[in-house]
Amino acid sequence: MLFRITYNLILDLSYPILKFLGLFSNKLRLFVSGRREVFAHLETQGVNKGNWVWFHVASLGEFEQARPLILEYKLAFPQHKILLTFFSPSGYEIQKNFSAADCICYLPWDTHKNVNRFLDYCNLNRAIFVKYEFWLNYFNGLSKRKIPVYSVSSIFRPNQLFFKSYGKAYRSILYGVKHFFVQNDESKKLLNSIGINHVSISGDTRMDRVYDLTQNHEQLEIIEKFLNNQECFVAGSTWPEDYELMDTFLKKTTPIKIIVAPHEVSKQSIENLEKRIRIPYTKWSNFDDERAADKAVMIVDTIGQLAKIYRYAKFAYVGGGMKKSGLHNTLEPAAYGIPIVIGKNFSKFQEAILLEKKGGIKSVKSSEGFEKISKALINDEKLVERLGKINKDYVILGKGATQHIIETIIKHGIK
Repeated sequence: MLFRITYNLILDLSYPILKFLGLFSNKLRLFVSGRREVFAHLETQGVNKGNWVWFHVASLGEFEQARPLILEYKLAFPQHKILLTFFSPSGYEIQKNFSAADCICYLPWDTHKNVNRFLDYCNLNRAIFVKYEFWLNYFNGLSKRKIPVYSVSSIFRPNQLFFKSYGKAYRSILYGVKHFFVQNDESKKLLNSIGINHVSISGDTRMDRVYDLTQNHEQLEIIEKFLNNQECFVAGSTWPEDYELMDTFLKKTTPIKIIVAPHEVSKQSIENLEKRIRIPYTKWSNFDDERAADKAVMIVDTIGQLAKIYRYAKFAYVGGGMKKSGLHNTLEPAAYGIPIVIGKNFSKFQEAILLEKKGGIKSVKSSEGFEKISKALINDEKLVERLGKINKDYVILGKGATQHIIETIIKHGIK
């Protein structure tokens, strides 16, 4: 009881603070303003009529895990409509027009009032939460209404609150989940240890997503004109900390062309990157193919192209690993069968840990380490082929999570 009171008090106090901070942050401003329109939007989309299944994701990465599942679900349950909610603007703003969903909106703040209003209005058949999304009031509200809840592509670790002696109150929401589709054996064992046995090791649905991307041989005319049949290195989802590693690549011409796709494409972010570059460069937004021949670097100052760009790379660097918050998506380049270089912080990312052990991913801590592995990959074709095969095989062997999840849900019957 004390935990619930504390939890709800924190929620009540924090939202006004977020509103205030939104005056100084565009992301927080979207976070708050987007939630003002949720209930009106639900009404216009008629979410109180017919049968709806609710998919909830935190942000863009989790959406990529949900995407193949949503598409497969529509085939298995054509009589159901799809409600898709996001917690973060970085996911919602990019995917708010995702055509496979019938209604897309922000997740209302997890207060008793919002939860009751949301769940009482929406005619939900079942709810599917992706990876780390566990909201106390929503889970309790769904349980009270006997709406089945599924957790997909989830990962559990011993240091999570669920498994602490003082986390029993928060842990209680897990017992209301109808089935857990976890990514690894450790997660299954942890759930089993607290008496939860309705668990399947299904893997990561992103494997299905990234594999499907490799089967879509969409050509990017801008990239092809920039490369002009030359090899390239792609640095994706990068941050300023990552540029410290690849400093030489931004200041001296290399035997291959360089494509940099920053994680943030704000004006300030792009300008900061431009200041670091000392060799001829161009940007996606103002690319001129007649002047492309002398350009050594391309800055991708737009969103949504990176997954397609990786297919042109001889090898790739995935950003985020030099920040404490951690690594970005390594599965996208892995699916194309290319070697991957990352920073030092990846201990929370299962696929990176496994591929680093297998050798398909190389982790570096310094610019010297980055330069050493980059030179080897530029000059040694057999090394590139060997490391790339490790990564591609990993993705191919990991496919099938989506189908397993759908088959299990079908077995549970249709309401």
